[in-house]
Amino acid sequence: MNKKTVVLLLLIFCFFMGETVLAQEQDLAEKTYQFKNISFSLPASYQKDTTKFEDIALSFSGSETTLRVFIQPLNNQLTVDSYINYGNKQLELGKANFKIIEKRNYVLNEYKVVEIAYYRPLIPTIEKDQNFYRELHLFDAQENRVITFWAKTVGANYVQVKNELNKAARSLTRLTYYTPNPFSAFTFKNKPIVYEGEKIRLEIPVNKVLWGRFYPEVPFSDYYYQQMLNTEKSLNHKFEFIMTYKNFPNTGDFPAQAIKRVYDEGRVLMLTLQPFTPDLNWIAIPEIVAGVHDAKIREWALGLKNINEPVFVRPFNEMNGDWDPWCAWFFGKDTDLYIQAWRHFVDIFREVGANNVLFVWNPHDRSYPDFVWNNAHLYYPGDDYVDWVGLTGYNNGTSHPGDVWREFDEIYEPLYFDYLKRYSDKPFMITEFSSNEIGGDKAAWLEKGMASLATKYPNIKIATWFDGRDGLWQYELNSSPAAWESFKKGLTNEGFIKGAVTKKSD
Repeated sequence: MNKKTVVLLLLIFCFFMGETVLAQEQDLAEKTYQFKNISFSLPASYQKDTTKFEDIALSFSGSETTLRVFIQPLNNQLTVDSYINYGNKQLELGKANFKIIEKRNYVLNEYKVVEIAYYRPLIPTIEKDQNFYRELHLFDAQENRVITFWAKTVGANYVQVKNELNKAARSLTRLTYYTPNPFSAFTFKNKPIVYEGEKIRLEIPVNKVLWGRFYPEVPFSDYYYQQMLNTEKSLNHKFEFIMTYKNFPNTGDFPAQAIKRVYDEGRVLMLTLQPFTPDLNWIAIPEIVAGVHDAKIREWALGLKNINEPVFVRPFNEMNGDWDPWCAWFFGKDTDLYIQAWRHFVDIFREVGANNVLFVWNPHDRSYPDFVWNNAHLYYPGDDYVDWVGLTGYNNGTSHPGDVWREFDEIYEPLYFDYLKRYSDKPFMITEFSSNEIGGDKAAWLEKGMASLATKYPNIKIATWFDGRDGLWQYELNSSPAAWESFKKGLTNEGFIKGAVTKKSD
């Protein structure tokens, strides 16, 4: 063997050894994850986040990047096209100044892929704002589902994340088994509720429910307030918990006198604050994160602090509904922006010392669109930022095409246990609910529902009836004499408390 041959063999050996070392380094640089019945690989620099929605989606944090994986089942009503097209409808319209910069269709292995990239303006209050987005939707015809890789990152990582997502998609493999649900078990301790203010005390003992009521324009209209008082006499029941709405932060002066009146009469108030316009064109969440409305938020925080009584505040409710422009459908599926807005809002209240304010986080029981990326739990702001968890589900009856009559337990039993296994340390309230008159027997619905509420759901401490008409939905208590009498009788159930609010001077 001559010298040239030896050198060539050494070079070939070094080449293959180098390739082997490189392959080993690549193997070490990636990690494989399992989710339901798929597996995929990501760079080892990504860390899986521990969240309350690990059974819904997997979330990862990388170097200035957030990545999530969703699996969306399809059916006869939901096709791959309707899932992608409706899910991106507001993105296509440029809502909240989101702009699509790339969109393409191709085939990867056995999957048809839709890849979309987009961005939004930087929010100056977010350090290293991840304002560039990319999503890959892989249609799995065999399982009739879409597997979505969704990521956001800083602009400098744009190309890198594109390559990482495509590599993750190429690594996708089906499994013959499902990974277990991490929220299959929970513990729950039934606790009493006690809050004290300057003049009043709110106390709800264990296994008791306090009734609340929404009555239109109360407490801001003297006329409707008197109407409500008249109906209380007829029902022989004082509603000690009042819920109301305010458009916010685009609203008038702080209504101090109206709120004080509630407490002077021995009641407690829940304010539902909504950045809403009927045309759904005002997407306020990015503005709130950016601090645009800090002055108005601080004004209300100081106003509520000066009430010096326990006040419930329900901001940005039913965020998983496409009828509300604080739904992530309007801002690139980025539920993190909702969470940042919520936390910023709460932080201002804490900065001014409004410790008497209790924050109620409240999705709707059904998501619209009913897509995995819009699941209610993805909007949860964190235990440190939520005092109460709100449940909302209506029996819509059959007034509209697509409406379905649902009994009380049909709505609340699955909702209650789903929330309990995730938020068992938080008290629950039904923030608003009602039954339509059309499509069934409302009086019977009330009789069965109120009996069930009084006994089956110990962590529901407050239940608030929406006593008003909503278009064709006849939600009023007096929608029929039979419904009125049924509710009146139900209020006498020993599981419902009277006298939960007391004045300290009494």
